[in-house]
Amino acid sequence: MSTGLLVLSLTSPAVAHAATGEVVAVQAVSPADSVGKTVSVSCPSGTKVVGTGGSVTGERTTITRVRPSADLTSVEVTAVEHGAGTVQPWVVKVRANCAPGDFTLVSKSDTKTVEASCPAGLKSVGVVGETDGVHLTKLAPKNNLKGAVVEAPDTASVTAHAICGTRPGLVLRGGSPSVVMTKTASKSVACQGDEQPISAGGAVAGAIIDDVVPDGSGATVTGEATDAQGQAIRWSITPYVVCSQ
Repeated sequence: MSTGLLVLSLTSPAVAHAATGEVVAVQAVSPADSVGKTVSVSCPSGTKVVGTGGSVTGERTTITRVRPSADLTSVEVTAVEHGAGTVQPWVVKVRANCAPGDFTLVSKSDTKTVEASCPAGLKSVGVVGETDGVHLTKLAPKNNLKGAVVEAPDTASVTAHAICGTRPGLVLRGGSPSVVMTKTASKSVACQGDEQPISAGGAVAGAIIDDVVPDGSGATVTGEATDAQGQAIRWSITPYVVCSQ
């Protein structure tokens, strides 16, 4: 296990671009090594970050920060090793869903559980969060899409970021927990009909969030049980996706 931190910013051609209607997905991947790392990606000109995603590979690695820039033109993801760590190489991936329009970033910091609320007339199209270096347990929109809820264990310092704005037909899908008995698990939720995914969220109980990623049809959250002994224990995982016409 290494305690170093690698910071990486990638731009084209190392960034993959894929357009779906008004929403453009951009992503970047870090090098594979065994140190904590931060990777960032920028939206194309004329668009802003409306949704984010982060994922890691390897055991005993976790995302601790998904942070958009103040002007919502870029986003960065930080991941670290936890517990006994690993000597195996691993990577972290950052994803941003970008769209044209007027969007506002609202941030609030506290301990353990934080809610950031959108101004009147705006809804939370995206949810972003970060801790002081520990894992996340919840990164989700409020049920009425009026803000963001971010949680971490114990007395961790937590910052919730709500990306606030308007888009046609905004709706929150998911929110139903699934009980699992395996060391790791992933659960997905899909948009419906001609809806397109804007942002992803997730929550776990008795576990660590590893990945929260929007994809072509919805969103996927992956968790890892906090029991380091590798035994089957009972924990739950909940995916969320914000969809738009």
